[in-house]
Amino acid sequence: MIKRAPVFLALLLLGASLSAQNVLVKPYVQPGNGGSLKDSDVKVVAWLTDQVPCDFTVEFGPKGARMRAMKPARVALDFKPAALLPPPPSSLVDAEPTPEPPPEKPQHYFKYTATLAGLPFDTEIIYRVKLGDKLVREAVFRTRASSNKPVRFVMVGDLADGKPAQKAIAHQISLAHPDFLVALGDIVYPGGRVSEYMHHFWDTYSNAETASAATGAPVMASVPFYPVLGNHDTERTKLSQVPDSFGVYYFFQPPQNGPGEGPWNTPLGKDSTAVRTFRAAVGSSYPSVDFYSFDDGPTHFLVLNSAGNVDPTNATLRAWIEKDLRQTAARWKFVCFHVPAFHGSIEHWSEQKMRLLEGLFEAGGVNIVFAGHVHNYQRSFPLRFTPSVTKPDEKKRVPGTFVLDKKFDGKTSTQPDGVLHIVSGGGGAHLYGSTYGKDSEILKKDNGDKFVPLTAKYVTDRHSFTLVDATPTRLELRALDEKGAEIDHIVITKPVPAPAAVEAAPASH
Repeated sequence: MIKRAPVFLALLLLGASLSAQNVLVKPYVQPGNGGSLKDSDVKVVAWLTDQVPCDFTVEFGPKGARMRAMKPARVALDFKPAALLPPPPSSLVDAEPTPEPPPEKPQHYFKYTATLAGLPFDTEIIYRVKLGDKLVREAVFRTRASSNKPVRFVMVGDLADGKPAQKAIAHQISLAHPDFLVALGDIVYPGGRVSEYMHHFWDTYSNAETASAATGAPVMASVPFYPVLGNHDTERTKLSQVPDSFGVYYFFQPPQNGPGEGPWNTPLGKDSTAVRTFRAAVGSSYPSVDFYSFDDGPTHFLVLNSAGNVDPTNATLRAWIEKDLRQTAARWKFVCFHVPAFHGSIEHWSEQKMRLLEGLFEAGGVNIVFAGHVHNYQRSFPLRFTPSVTKPDEKKRVPGTFVLDKKFDGKTSTQPDGVLHIVSGGGGAHLYGSTYGKDSEILKKDNGDKFVPLTAKYVTDRHSFTLVDATPTRLELRALDEKGAEIDHIVITKPVPAPAAVEAAPASH
C-alpha cells in the first residue's frame, strides 16, 4: 500500500496533464507576422483553455505532404473583476432605476499559440491540434497568394453585439469561403473586453459545431481575421479600472510592420503595474494591431487606427503611410480604418478627421477605402477631395472641395476616376436604419454647403458584409445580406500590365 500510493498519485497527475477541464476557445488561425510576399508565409494557430496544464501538440503541413509537429507556447491570463465606475444618474425624473449588474468573477485562462513558419505561398495547409491522442481540431487554411494569383476576401465591421444577426452573417461568410477577412473595428461590444469575447464572440466565429444562421460558423478555424481598431475596442474601458480591457490585443496577431510606438498608439494609462502585466501577456500584438500592412495576391492593405487620440497631421505617421503605399508593387491598394471619412448617415457624420489623409491616398494610388462604425452599407461615388482646413473645425468637420465621378457605375463604366469609399458596418450590431433621402435633408439643413451628397449606394434596412474577388486586372465587389441576397455589385477593371522589359541580347560580331 505504501509503495503504490505514489504511483497512483503520479497517474492522477499524468491524467490531469493530458486532459484539460475545458477548451474554452477552439483553435483558430491568425495572420502572424507576414506582410510582404517575399520568402515564405507564416500563420499563428491560437486557442484558450482553463488553467489545468495540458500537453498539446500541433501538426501541420501542405495537403498530402509529411506533417511537421511542434509544441505551442503558453501564457497565463489572469483578470480581476472590473472596478467599473457607477453609471451617471438619469436625467429623467420618472426613469426606472438602473439595476446593478451581477458581480463579476475573476477570469483565469491559458492562451496557447503555435507559430507555423516557412509555409509556401499558394498552398492549402492542414493543421491538427492534439491533446495527447485526442484530436481537438483539424482544419485547412490557405496561405497568402502570389502577386499574379486571385484572392477572395471579406470586409465587415461592427460584429459581435450578442444579437442573432451576427450569427447569420457569420454563416453567410462561411458559405463564401474567403481566403481572409478584415474586421473593420468594433469587433466586440460594448467595451472590447476579454469577458465580452468569451461571452458572445467565440461561440459565433470559432466554437460553433455546425454552420447555420442560428449558430454561426467556425469561420476562424480556416479564415485568418485581420483586426482594425474601433472605438468600442479601445476607447470604452481603461486598464486601471477594467483589467481585461483591450481584448483585441490578446486574441489577434497581425503583421508587425507599423510605424513603431508613438502618440498614434492606443494609450495604456499611467498604472505602471497594469501596463506591465498587459504588455507581458499580449507580447508583440501591442502596438502592432494599431497600424500595419500586408500583401495578398494582387492586393495591398494598409490598416490604420482612427481613434480619438490619433492625429492624422502627424508628420511621422504621414511619412509612414506615404512610404507604405509607395513601396508596394500590388495592383490594387486598399486602406482600412474604423471611422469613415465620407458617408451619408446622420450618425457620426461630423467625425471627419480622416479626410485629412485623402491626399496621401490619392497620391499613393489607393483604389478603395473601407470603414465600419456606421451600422449599414454605403458606397460613395469615386471622389477626389481637397480639404480647405488643416485641422477639423469646432464641430469635428473637415470641409473641402469635391470632384465626383458620377459616370462610373461598375457595369458599363468600370474604371473610376477617384477613390471609392465603402462603409461595411452591418456585421451584427443594431442598424442605423434611416433612408438616404431623410438623412440628406437633415444634414443639408444643419450643415449647408458643407454637406455634399456623395453617396451612390445606401442600404440601411439589413445586416450585411462585403465580398471582394480580385485578380491583377479585375475586381468584383458584392455586398451580401444575412440571407445571402446581393444588395450591391460593381466591377472595377485595370489595363493589362505591360510585360516586363526583356534586356536585348548583345549583337554578335
